[in-house]
Amino acid sequence: MVNLGKINFKEEMINSIWKSKSIIFYMSIMDLKLKYKGTMIGSFWSILEPLAQLGILFLVFNFLYASEENFIIYLFNGLIMVHLFSRVSTQAMNSMPSKKSILLSLKIEKIIFPLTNVLTNIWILGIEVVIFVGFLILFNIPYTPTMIFFPLVLALLIILTTGLSLILSVVRVYFKDFQNFWSIITMALIFITPVFWYVKDMPENIAFFFLLNPLALLMEISHKLILFGEYPTINEVLYSIVTTFSILILGIFIFNKKEKKFVEML
Repeated sequence: MVNLGKINFKEEMINSIWKSKSIIFYMSIMDLKLKYKGTMIGSFWSILEPLAQLGILFLVFNFLYASEENFIIYLFNGLIMVHLFSRVSTQAMNSMPSKKSILLSLKIEKIIFPLTNVLTNIWILGIEVVIFVGFLILFNIPYTPTMIFFPLVLALLIILTTGLSLILSVVRVYFKDFQNFWSIITMALIFITPVFWYVKDMPENIAFFFLLNPLALLMEISHKLILFGEYPTINEVLYSIVTTFSILILGIFIFNKKEKKFVEML
């Protein structure tokens, strides 16, 4: 028997997001401007920051992988993905506390705030992808048909981070100390995902364990598409789709379940 309550919940959620799309867009642009407000070089930081981190990590790890062809592209590819994941998840935990005054004074859809955070970071992702394409051209990386599917990997990454941001925005409201714990996890991401290390160098059982992490698997798929001209296996594709959408659905469910108590908990 069809549960009409669940159907209504989904329709209401989608309708509220659709009606608020212009607010989300405007707030994301404002957040992007505020991010670099007062700095000497302004939005140029969005270009300089990933290049600086890329340069530092390349200097640190290149001696380990000097024999690997196009290691700098491999590294940059991973950094783009881990940057988005880290920024969205970290900022998601402040998406409610930072808007406490608005929540207290206005009746507004609360889901707007974590979604604004996601969209703000998608703009930054776009800048990093443009720089990355420039690197592909600069280092004469040959075009392969598999590269066409790279945007789909980024789309799955955005879905994953959106679901996680909804979960974390709730967790932070109820457990304020969790933000400190999560900062440790995001620091470790660069070591537990294939940003600078190669899956092929790992023992098979250990590699399997690491790739259970959907972020790590999406990163490995992107490496295959961009650098190795390989398509992911059916199992890799199915696992990525199922895990990312499951996290999104779980995030929406948890957020909808707990949002009514946000104001009193803040």
